[in-house]
Amino acid sequence: MQIWNPAASFTRPNDTTAYTAGDLIANSTTAGSVVPMSFALGGNNNPGLTRITRARMSKTSTTVTAASFRLHLYQTSPTVTNGDNGAFTSNQAANYLGNINIDMTTTPGAKFSDGANGQGAAAAGSEMQLRLASGTTIFGLIEAIGAYVPTALEVFTVTLESVEAY
Repeated sequence: MQIWNPAASFTRPNDTTAYTAGDLIANSTTAGSVVPMSFALGGNNNPGLTRITRARMSKTSTTVTAASFRLHLYQTSPTVTNGDNGAFTSNQAANYLGNINIDMTTTPGAKFSDGANGQGAAAAGSEMQLRLASGTTIFGLIEAIGAYVPTALEVFTVTLESVEAY
């Protein structure tokens, strides 16, 4: 068994406009400029074959009020209809892998003097068993679950907990 922790980060725009439930949290307010996070899956025995057990998310803001998020994962890079703070919609239904809810408002979330973090597991079941059609990279987007008020230029980092399948 081989354990991998691929991570990806992005900085959200320089504003404090509140999100409503169902809004996209992204690096740009312009849909065509949104860059999904990419996670390179490890492993040499069976590239593209993995099990995602959990996801961890951290952010540079200490705000935890309504800090509930949904990480959406895709087999190929999705395209979004709206930019940051717009309604979450994307393409790639055929390549959608699932989602993971991450709550930073209460335990198991944690607030620190320099940020906040939380973790979660797959919404349906406790793990995601993946066999990618090609490649070894999966992609992610974040959706606000609550009415979250961000900090300008807040940095979000997502780390996947992945176990290589043999």
